[in-house]
Order: sequence, then C-alpha cells, then structure tokens
Amino acid sequence: MEILLAIGLCVLSYFLGCFSSARVLARSIKKLNIHKVGTGLADTENIYLHISKPLGVAAAFVDTGKMVLYLLLLRCLFSHFELVGIGTNTMMFVYGFFMILGHCLPVTHKFKGSRGMFTYIGLLIVSAFIPVQMLITLLIAGVLVVFFKQIRFAQYFIVLFPPFLSFFWGPGRPILTLMVITAIMMGVLNFVVSKRLGEL
Repeated sequence: MEILLAIGLCVLSYFLGCFSSARVLARSIKKLNIHKVGTGLADTENIYLHISKPLGVAAAFVDTGKMVLYLLLLRCLFSHFELVGIGTNTMMFVYGFFMILGHCLPVTHKFKGSRGMFTYIGLLIVSAFIPVQMLITLLIAGVLVVFFKQIRFAQYFIVLFPPFLSFFWGPGRPILTLMVITAIMMGVLNFVVSKRLGEL
C-alpha cells in the first residue's frame, strides 16, 4: 500500500512541478505569453531579463515557496498518519526531484520548462534543512547577478555550492550524499534543457 502511495506522490509531485509560476505571472500581471518574450523559456531568468526584475524576483519566491510548502505539508501528513516508510529523507528528496522534473520538462507544455533552480533551492532548504547555507549561497549568487551580470554562472553556483559548503559544515554524510546525487541529476536536467534550447 505504501509503495503505491509513494508512486502516486511521485506522479503528483511531477504534475505540481508542471505548474509554471513564470507563465502565470507573465500572463496575469503583464498580459504576456512568456513563450513569445526574450528566450521564450518559461523561467525566472527570462522574466527578470526581459519583462520585469521585480516580477522575476516574485517568480523566484513562488517557485521556492511551492517546493517548501509542498514538502512541509507532506511531512505533516506523514507524521500524522504515521507513514514512516515513505516519509524518510531519501523519499523527500525523491518527491522533490519529481517536482523539479515537472518544472524542467512539463508534459503539459510540450516539455518546454525552465532550469528549476529555485525549486531546487526549496528542496534543499526543507529536505537537507540547510537554511543558513542556502542563504549564503543565494547572497553570493545575488552578487554575481547584480554586480557581475553572471546569471548562468550563478545558476551553476546555486547547484554546486550548497553540497560543497555542507561537506565542511552541514547535516551529515547521509544527507550530503543525497544532496550530491540531486546536484548531479540537476546537472543532467539542465543539460537536457540547454540541448533543447540549442545552447549546446
């Protein structure tokens, strides 16, 4: 029974990830089809660079908050119903990654998604419980974007720096291993997204 429930949650996580805050914000606030603006990618970077910087920041907060709220809700439900087997840290990473997968390759939008950086941040904040490390990472990434205009490098930095920082100061080896695996899968996903965009 728990196995079926876990599979169902993976599917649910994927389809929740398919909900694009960038697409919704661009259409509802600016009356724009984000696929016809800038890079045509439904992501925070496209909104930030080609529509509105404040709206781009808002999209980032929504994407992060979506993951945080979802995983916290799952944890509460698992605790309430005593579903220990499917509520482990490993499984939380699995649910979170399926949401990122939906964010990057949404079947509802012909697999035209974004890079999933901020949903990834939400995953690490909750599942690895490293809010301080993530804050440090985001501050440095913010400096890279605002002062040096290095958006792509900042994205790679967001993926790689939290596991690196947690190696010296973090939640312990089991969680660190999950973080490294997730970072590698993020790299693969972003390679696929870049390939679809013709960047590689």
